[in-house]
Amino acid sequence: MLSTVVDSVGAGWKVLIMDTFTTRITSAALRMSDILDTGVSVVEDLDKAREPLPLAAIYFITPSPASVQRLLADFADQPLYPSVHIFFSNRVGPDVVEKIKRCKVLLPLLKTLKEVNLEFVMIDGRTFVTEHPHAMVRLLGERAETVRGDYEGELDSIASRLATALASLHDSPAIRYKAGKPPEPGDAPGASARSVLTQKLAQKVSERAMVLQRNGVLPPRETCDLLILDRTVDPVAPVIHEWTYEAMVYDLLPVEDNVIRFNAETAAGKSESKEHMLDDATDELWAELRHAHIADVYTTLSKRMTEFQDKNKAAKYQTGKGGVPPAGGMSTTNIKALIQALPQFRDVLSKLSMHIFISSELKTVLNSRNLTDVGGLEQDLVYGDKNSQDLIKYLADNSANLDPSDKMRLFMAYIATHPEKLDPVKRQQWQKVARLDSQDMSTVCNLAFLNVAVMKQPGSQAKSSMGFTFKPKKKKATYRKREGREEQYALSRFDPVLLDVLEDALGNKLSQEEYPYVRSPDEGDDFGANEATRIASARTNKSAISWARKDASTTGPQSSGISSMLQGLGLGTSSQGGRRLLVFVIGGVTRSEMRAVHEVAKKTGRDVLLGSTAVLKPAGFLSQLRSMGTAVAE
Repeated sequence: MLSTVVDSVGAGWKVLIMDTFTTRITSAALRMSDILDTGVSVVEDLDKAREPLPLAAIYFITPSPASVQRLLADFADQPLYPSVHIFFSNRVGPDVVEKIKRCKVLLPLLKTLKEVNLEFVMIDGRTFVTEHPHAMVRLLGERAETVRGDYEGELDSIASRLATALASLHDSPAIRYKAGKPPEPGDAPGASARSVLTQKLAQKVSERAMVLQRNGVLPPRETCDLLILDRTVDPVAPVIHEWTYEAMVYDLLPVEDNVIRFNAETAAGKSESKEHMLDDATDELWAELRHAHIADVYTTLSKRMTEFQDKNKAAKYQTGKGGVPPAGGMSTTNIKALIQALPQFRDVLSKLSMHIFISSELKTVLNSRNLTDVGGLEQDLVYGDKNSQDLIKYLADNSANLDPSDKMRLFMAYIATHPEKLDPVKRQQWQKVARLDSQDMSTVCNLAFLNVAVMKQPGSQAKSSMGFTFKPKKKKATYRKREGREEQYALSRFDPVLLDVLEDALGNKLSQEEYPYVRSPDEGDDFGANEATRIASARTNKSAISWARKDASTTGPQSSGISSMLQGLGLGTSSQGGRRLLVFVIGGVTRSEMRAVHEVAKKTGRDVLLGSTAVLKPAGFLSQLRSMGTAVAE
C-alpha cells in the first residue's frame, strides 16, 4: 500500500495519517524504519489537530462514520495537503463515496481511492485478532438477548473484519462451526443467543465471502478450511495457570501492548524505569523460549550466560578467571578487545540479562503466591486425580496466604470439569472457606454463561423400571492426557481442548453433526481432501498473498496493494501437506491455545492459523466474566 504510492508532490516525501484502529494494524505489521523506507517522513493521528504540510498525504483509515467525518473535515475550507491518496481498511459503502464526491476541496486533489481489506491485528506468526475485546460480554452474557442491537452489531463487525483476513490471504473458505448447545431449563440468561452464535457468525462470513468471490477478490472454489468456535469450547484454558514462558509472563507480570515495564537499579544504586518489547522479530531469545516450559527456560538462560562469559572477550575481561576481575587493571590489549567486542556484547548481554531478570521476577511471584502448589492442584482437579475434598482442605489450610484470583481460578478449574457440584448451601460454605466476597463467588458461578452446569438443578425426572425417579447426570468434561507430558514435568500435563480440535480437524475426524458446514463443500473439498485437491489448493495458496517473513515473495492479485503491510507479519506459511486451516474463536483465545496452534503446525507441516476477537489474560477473563451478568442468584 505505502510503497505503491508514487507522487512527485513534496519531492516524493509523504505524510501518513491513520486512525486508532489502523494505527494498531500498522504497528503490529511494520516498524517505523519500514515505514520510512517507503518515503513516508511524517506519521500523523487522524483524531488530532494537524498543521498543513506541503506533502502528498496517504490516509489509511477505517470507513467508520467518525473517521470519514475527520477526513472530510481536513478539506472543509482549505486543504491540509496538496495531494491525497485514501486507503480504506474495509469495504466502503456508497454513502461514503458520495460524501467524498460532494467534497469540492478534496475531490480535485484525490489521486487514489482504494479498499485494501486489512482490518485485523497480528499478535504473532500464526495468530490475529479482530479487536473486539468485549465480545465475550456482548455475545455470551445475559445482554446477548437484552441488548440485541449490540449483539447483531458486534457479529456484523467481527464477520466484516474476518472477511478482510480471508481477502488478504486470497482464500475462499469451506466454513464449519461448532453447533451450539440447545437451551435447557436452568441455563444462564442468554442461552438462546449463545446456542446460535457460531452458526450466525459462520453464515455472515459466508455471505461476505460470496460477495468477495463475485467481485473477483477470492477464488471461485474453496481453498481453505474455516472452523468457527466460541469461548464455551473450553472454559478451563482461560483460568488454569500455564507453565510456559510466554503465558506466565502475560499472566503474572505487568505487560501492556507487548511491553514489559519495570524498575531496575543502576550502577550508581539509583532506581531507573526501563521497558522491553516482547517481539519475535527483534528478540531472538524470546522467539526461541516463549513456548518453552519455565523449567527449561531457567536451564537455557543459565547455560547461555555461562557460554557467553566463556566466549565473549568483553565478558571475559569483566569477570576474569573464576568471576574475579583481572589483576593489574585494564591493559592496552584488554581495552582493544573490549572495544571490538562491545557492540555485540551490549546487544547479546542486554537481551540475555533482560530474560534472566524476567525469569527471576516470575520466580518471585511463583514463590510469593504459592503457585507451584496451586498449579499442581489445578491440574489434579482437571484430570480427576483429586476431588472437592482435597480442594476444600487445601483452601482451609492455605486460604489466608493465597491471592483471591488464584482461589477463584482453583474453584473454576474444578467446577468447569465437575458439573452440578454446587448448591446454595455449599456455595456459601465454599465462599467462607476460601475467604472470598460474594462478588468473587458470583464471578465463579458466572461460568454458567460458558455453558458450565455450575449448580445442581432439579430438572426433568425420568422413571426407572422399578418406579424410582432419577435425574440424568450432566456429562463430566474430560481433558485428554497425552503421553510423555507428565513424565517430563508434573506441571506440564494440561493442554487446551483446542489442541484436540485441531488434531481432529486436520485428521478429518470432526463429526459433521457436531461441526456442520454452512454450505456443503465442493466435491472432494473436505478437511481430509484427496491428494489432487490438496495439490491444487497448494498451488492456489502459492499464488495468494504470502503471510511470511520479509524475505518471502509476495505475489497475486492483491499483493500490489497491501504486500508492504503483510510482509514481515510472519503469519503462516505455505504448506505442501494440505490446504490452510483457519480456526476462529469468538470471545477470546489464550496463550496456551496460541501455543497449541504453533505445536500442531510444526508437528503436521500444515499451515494452521488462529483468529479471535481478542487475546485473553486470566485477569481480563475474570473481569469480563464478572461483567457478563448474574448467572446464578445467591
